[in-house]
Amino acid sequence: MSATLSAYIARRFLVTLFWAFAVVCLIIFLGNLLEMLRRSASGDASFVNVAAIAALQTPTTALTASPFIIMLATLAAFARLARASELVVTRAAGVSAWALIAPVVLSAALLGVASVTALNPIAAATQQRAETLEARHLSGRASRLSISGEGLWLRQGDGAGQTVIHARAANSTATELRDVTLFAFDAGGIVLSRTDAAEAVLTPGAWRLRDAVRRDITRTPGADALSAQATAFATLDTPTDLTSGQIIDSFESPESISFWSLPGFIATLEAAGFSARRHRLHWQAQLALPLLFAGMAMIGAAFSMRHARLGGLGLMALAAVLAGFGFYFIADLAKALGASGAIPVALAAWAPPASTVLVAAGLLLHLEDG
Repeated sequence: MSATLSAYIARRFLVTLFWAFAVVCLIIFLGNLLEMLRRSASGDASFVNVAAIAALQTPTTALTASPFIIMLATLAAFARLARASELVVTRAAGVSAWALIAPVVLSAALLGVASVTALNPIAAATQQRAETLEARHLSGRASRLSISGEGLWLRQGDGAGQTVIHARAANSTATELRDVTLFAFDAGGIVLSRTDAAEAVLTPGAWRLRDAVRRDITRTPGADALSAQATAFATLDTPTDLTSGQIIDSFESPESISFWSLPGFIATLEAAGFSARRHRLHWQAQLALPLLFAGMAMIGAAFSMRHARLGGLGLMALAAVLAGFGFYFIADLAKALGASGAIPVALAAWAPPASTVLVAAGLLLHLEDG
């Protein structure tokens, strides 16, 4: 097949994909906006803040739906070529179905690479900002947990005061912290005490500290001098409203972390004692994205490379959409199994894209080559 024809088919696909992606982004934004408005009905968040959250969430959702958009764009592009009898002319000239779809499949794979390396960091940044705004304006609190190379940081409290907890390590359920330091602040942000403990165990309504030393900080009236009185405790209970589930849910979602930053975050998470299986699964799924894009393009082509005069394009399009939904069901099932540890993370991430390519190749062989 000539380079001119390949460029023509690729251009038709990319133009169709652009408009399909724009329409889907608009629909996602409107859906997010309605959901944010519903959630903010009982609060005092302004429309500008709500619209900003909805807009910032759109790129991540659009990237999640991008494989389906790729399939729809391929379906539409080849359906238009079929209606214009361009497909039958090229096939009559001796061009095989595989040569016809090659420019589209290659374009889709390259878009997958661009999505992972360039669009993913942008979407991660906007998602992280959206989560921050959502916590501030809709949930009424900021993120309670952060992980760094020095351990983990937790924040708890209410309008009367805050307690910041630092721990060198923790167990996988965040119910046991080791090498713990607690800083207590009043409502004005002034430090009241510092407590160091060998271990903190989360019990209903309290952190139980073992081998704790609390230093109550006092200020000399009329001066800036500070003094601290140390008191040792074999065990000491510090009230908390946190639960293990709330702490785990406070982790940064994999979608809010850039593809390039994920390996480092995974290492830090595991060094702190937490399971990073969900983040590893997301990273592997991003690596498999070019293969998935190529497979979805092949699915769209397999269901649309039919001459318009033969009819049945509507049924073929419906079958392609159902196949796309079927893929998402299988992919979600594989991710659930991978996140639970039932199957290896790499298998959960790579099996659905690989099966999509194989199924699409089988369909093309059956429908086009008999």
